Parts: sequence; structure tokens; C-alpha cells
Amino acid sequence: PDIVLKNLFFSEPKGSVQKPDVMDIDPRQIERGRDFMKENAAVLSAVEQRFGASPRIITAILIIESRLGTYPMPYNVVNAYANLAFVLDPAYWKEIQNRYADAYPQIRDDATSARAKRKAKWAVRELYHLSRIADHLEIDPLSISGSFAGAMGPAQFIPSSFWIFGMDGDGDGLADPSNMTDAKFSMGHYLRKFGWKEETSVEQKRRAIWHYNRSRVYVNTVMMLYEQLGH
Repeated sequence: PDIVLKNLFFSEPKGSVQKPDVMDIDPRQIERGRDFMKENAAVLSAVEQRFGASPRIITAILIIESRLGTYPMPYNVVNAYANLAFVLDPAYWKEIQNRYADAYPQIRDDATSARAKRKAKWAVRELYHLSRIADHLEIDPLSISGSFAGAMGPAQFIPSSFWIFGMDGDGDGLADPSNMTDAKFSMGHYLRKFGWKEETSVEQKRRAIWHYNRSRVYVNTVMMLYEQLGH
């Protein structure tokens, strides 16, 4: 049930107290991002040449998504999606409502129930794509870890997106969301699909990032990091 609550009430990026429109980013992450661009220059340059996504935009997103691949991903992704999918069982959803109504009164609202059902149906689709990815990698789906929202690897792709945009960046014949090189190429592929170009307008850049995470706060934060990484 905790996974369901997190996905319903805590999945949106939040701004800081001082700057409500921007996430709170440790300034040290920006310095680490600059070092990351130097250390990974060859791969990031290859991504830019192929997809037109600069080292700055790839690094900016990686800072937010996983602190450049260093943030722990403790959740079992199958369990995360399965918990959400179980919401389609009316008895299970009723049990969650009864148990957590005092702490989350809005859980009894029709709008919350409708959103929970949409997320449950979405989770079923993601489980299907997760199984395809596991088959491709020849691994047990239960071995895949990620975020409470079911996102995988340093770039935090959900399974359906990675199935479409996942790339084999290191030439081993596998597109692996947990592989940093594959993740970078996959991000470039995704951003190009949704219109990212270095020479395009700020608004077009923002639209491309919006497809990565449909949050104004998220887009603002990515653009802030993108600019600061260039200084």
C-alpha cells in the first residue's frame, strides 16, 4: 500500500521553499555535473553527434533523475507496478481507503479513485513492457530495481518508454536501462523524438523536456541546470 500512496500523493516534483518553481538542487551537483561531462566526454559527444542532444542537457537530466547514477534505487520494479495494478481489485482499493483515510482524507474522493484506477491500468501495461525488457536482457524481472514509480536506471525510464527508445550504446548487443552508456544514448533518442535541438527556441526545448516529465517544476529545473552547466 505504501507504493500506492507514494504514487498518488508524492510523485510530482516539488519546488523549494525559497523558489517554489524550481527543485532544490545541491550546488555541489552542478560541479559534479561539470566533472561528469569531462569524464564522459567521448560518449556524450557521440550522443550529440547522433541525436543532437548536448552533454549539458543529458547531464542536467541525469543530475535530477539519479544524481548522475549514484542515487540508490531500492524498490523492486515488479512489486511497484504490481501494487499499483492491484488497485483494480475494488476490495483492495477499499482496504487502502479505510486504512489511510485519516492521514489522507482525499483518498475517498471520486477524483482520487479515478486517478488510482488510471494508474493501475497504466501499471499493467508497464508490467508487460518490463517483461519484454527482461526477456531481451535474459534476466529475471524480479531482479530489476528502480524507483517507487517503477522507473529504471540512471535515466529513470519507465519500461514502455525504454522499450521504444532504449538504445545499445556500448555495442554489446543489449539495450539495458541500468547501463549508463545505454541510458545516455536512449535519452538522446528520446529527446530528439520530441523535438530537442540545441539551436531551437527555449520554448521548443521546454516542450521536449516536458515529454520527459510532465511537470513545470521539473522543466524549470532542467533548464536551470542546462544553463548553469554551460558556465
